[in-house]
Amino acid sequence: MGKPLVSQFQKRFGDRITAVYADKPRTAVEQQEQGETLAKAVTQVIAGILKREPTPEELLGVKEITLPSSKVSKE
Repeated sequence: MGKPLVSQFQKRFGDRITAVYADKPRTAVEQQEQGETLAKAVTQVIAGILKREPTPEELLGVKEITLPSSKVSKE
């Protein structure tokens, strides 16, 4: 991150979040495994919010993810 990005990050998050960088670059296989793990985690989080499995179009951002109006909490 450049200096402006670092200062904006610090302003926004302060000491609540710490970035830890790897000592050495990952191999292509490790990057692929990490990407698959992250994709699975995102899918599980969205499924938990929606109370159903998201469609591939929703995961790719082609179709907007919306909750039925009866499930949206009234705040």
